[in-house]
Amino acid sequence: MGNTGYKSFANLELYYIDDGTPTGLDPKPNVVTDPDYIAPVLDTATCAPSTRYYSVEKKLSAKRNNCASGYSGSTVTLTSLPNQFFSTVSQADANAQADAWLAATVQSVANTSGTCELTYIPPTGGGGGAGGCFVEGTLITLPDGSKKAIEELQLDQMLLSAEIETLIDTNNASELYKWSSAYLSESRIISPITKISKKITNKTIVINDGLFEATPTHLQLIQRDGFWKFIPLGDILTGDNLYTIDSEIIPVTSVTINLEERTIYPLTLNPFHTYFANGILTHNFKQPID
Repeated sequence: MGNTGYKSFANLELYYIDDGTPTGLDPKPNVVTDPDYIAPVLDTATCAPSTRYYSVEKKLSAKRNNCASGYSGSTVTLTSLPNQFFSTVSQADANAQADAWLAATVQSVANTSGTCELTYIPPTGGGGGAGGCFVEGTLITLPDGSKKAIEELQLDQMLLSAEIETLIDTNNASELYKWSSAYLSESRIISPITKISKKITNKTIVINDGLFEATPTHLQLIQRDGFWKFIPLGDILTGDNLYTIDSEIIPVTSVTINLEERTIYPLTLNPFHTYFANGILTHNFKQPID
């Protein structure tokens, strides 16, 4: 370490006050806790301070890597503030200290302060077996505003649908997940059922204590962080928003998993793929690849 400009004293020697001569006693260590301790004094004449170089602001990002299986970690950025490190050698050395600190610290900070979110791989061949679909008893809205239980619907029956502005509606989940919009503008239309079947599942997602219930791969319209998009129902979070048949935006207040055996009804519409289930705008089942 270079000079600081301060002169410190390792030992103290006792002198007589009257004539300033030494007492002859052995010097004693200059200890901070002693009553006669003498603090360092600034003496830039005989102890000129070395030049100091201070680090500039530096940033380094890392992704949280200790999330559980099926979850993906968020990215966290750590900042080394200006002047956080110094060197008496060079500016490059001061900056190198900042870089070394960031490299040694950023991952632990990311693992502590980063978040974990569900990871989703778009389904293929009909959405992973049962596909995305609602449970028995779900009320589906017809064009005249009346409702019918999903298990009572028939092939070619017309349903109330919604054409969403900016959305190129598709029955391909991989393409549908690419769409997002900062606003939601829709107009009501009708669309027929082109396929409906009955299946059994042992896992469903229950939203808002029974507002609706469907399989984890069901394609659901939500608003998150100010953007509307479609996600698998298994990825929905409390705090997301839903869109109702009355054009209202309501929050998701609870998400629970039901592992009991349930009867579900995969449903496909064409050419439009949206409909209202228990008053919530949603999307139909992805057509299996034959």
